[in-house]
Amino acid sequence: MSPGGSSIVGKITKADKALLKIAFCRIDVTAMAVATGTILGLLFFLATVVLLVKGAPPGTEVGPHLELLGIYLPGYTVTWTGGLVGAIYGLLLGAFIGGLIAGMWNFTHYLFMTAMVIRASWFRMMVD
Repeated sequence: MSPGGSSIVGKITKADKALLKIAFCRIDVTAMAVATGTILGLLFFLATVVLLVKGAPPGTEVGPHLELLGIYLPGYTVTWTGGLVGAIYGLLLGAFIGGLIAGMWNFTHYLFMTAMVIRASWFRMMVD
């Protein structure tokens, strides 16, 4: 505490805080979740559609490697309805991953900004 009774962190100016907020912007968790979910859902759907349109030689299965996703995603097959099921799984999985990434990004930047404010306060205290 300083002699005036206010905390050291209170000496950080608004300009310092604004500069830190601009330098380390937050990611909107909802927007990131929607964006990554949409991209992953479209990716699953388009991968299935490309294999269906391309087809397979007679006597062979269409997309045997992509069919293996059915092990991890129950209900997914390399069919038109399976493409829609894959799109839904991709949307949910992508939203979870995107939200997790954005949340971790924001948390680590919060910790870094807090450390910078404390460090600046200590430096100002030593200079005064």
